[in-house]
Amino acid sequence: MCSLLALAVSSCGSPDSGDGTIISDIILPTDTLLNFECVDVGIAGEQCVLDDPENPFLSVAITEFNVNDPDAENKFTLNNAIPAGPTGAKARFYLWATALARRPSGENQYYTAKALHELFDAGGDPLVQEQALKAYRSVLDNFFGSVTFFVCCGGVSFPAPLNELVADNLYRPDATGFAPLIPGGTLQVLSLFGEWGYTYRPAKPPNFDDGLVFVTTN
Repeated sequence: MCSLLALAVSSCGSPDSGDGTIISDIILPTDTLLNFECVDVGIAGEQCVLDDPENPFLSVAITEFNVNDPDAENKFTLNNAIPAGPTGAKARFYLWATALARRPSGENQYYTAKALHELFDAGGDPLVQEQALKAYRSVLDNFFGSVTFFVCCGGVSFPAPLNELVADNLYRPDATGFAPLIPGGTLQVLSLFGEWGYTYRPAKPPNFDDGLVFVTTN
């Protein structure tokens, strides 16, 4: 695993004979066809991705942030080593779904959902579209108050609420650059949020960082 990480940091790997991209001894898929191992693959509480023979990360140690050893985390390093664009979307799904199955967290669920969103954008598969929506909803239902951290401004780290990122990704296509998961425009997005039990006050330009998500109460 140490050699994998070293290679992942320095390179995205090299093309192989056509079956995928190699990072160390791991062959990453470059297609956009996702065969679901089970109905709830990529959703918190379901671990079937760990039984998927197509999962290239089955034997990879994906490590999480540890306050006692901040440098131990490698999941974002592995993510950044995957080729950008559609050829890396399937591998990104497997990375984050594997991390989620091993450690359910809002961050892992959010990036699993985003990878599914990217896969839908690349392939247009309605089953992937449905799974991406389920994964985004799982962030709201299971990890509503969770955050992910971004680094900017000379290395300053700041938290971003995942419920707001989910809402923005679904409401505003420019947030991801991916095809909308919910057809019919913004009113349909707000309607679906209502069905899920939430309301959304959309973020405003230019920064789109002031959106608010509320749990609906009777």
